[in-house]
Amino acid sequence: MINNYAALSLGLFLEIDAISHSDKEDIDKQVAIIAKLAGIDEQDVLELSLPAYAVLSADTDFLRHECPPATAPSRLICGDFILEPTKDFTKITTAQYVDFQTFSKKGIDALPDLLSVLLIPEGHKYNDGYDLAQVKETVLQLPLPAALGLSGFFFERLLASIQASLTSLEGVAKMVPATKKTETLERLETIRQQIRGLGLPASTE
Repeated sequence: MINNYAALSLGLFLEIDAISHSDKEDIDKQVAIIAKLAGIDEQDVLELSLPAYAVLSADTDFLRHECPPATAPSRLICGDFILEPTKDFTKITTAQYVDFQTFSKKGIDALPDLLSVLLIPEGHKYNDGYDLAQVKETVLQLPLPAALGLSGFFFERLLASIQASLTSLEGVAKMVPATKKTETLERLETIRQQIRGLGLPASTE
């Protein structure tokens, strides 16, 4: 029976989250969640004695508390992959950036996709020479604290990269000839729109 976040995988958490937000009655949700955490069928849960059920129910209490994110590691050995987190957002490909932006808008259900965009198998470039679907399946096995820590790290790096670009462009805009100023200002506005699209603060003040 899983009774703590460190032992809870991202994939299993997403299954439990779906149950929690379903239209089931509360008691049915509890039975389904216990079955997931214990790795047994719901019918087996229903056949437990009340004292045994109460013990398992108490073991789910950790879900009522916030999961503390873990510090993002420099690399992960997970399944058949050694995965390296993308740290330098100035060097990500356009495809990575577009996919990251797309998945970042889709909520918690898209977290495995989002992480698979920025966790790259050692020795590879994004989506080059490996199966992206297999990486996603591997990401689903990550402990939830590690998955949350990585997602927080990626968003922080993205924001820092965008803000650095804004600062650089604003400095350039003050010095360029009038004929180039319009183009530079348009680039600034494009970046600001990208920030807003991610739900991040666009102000550089």
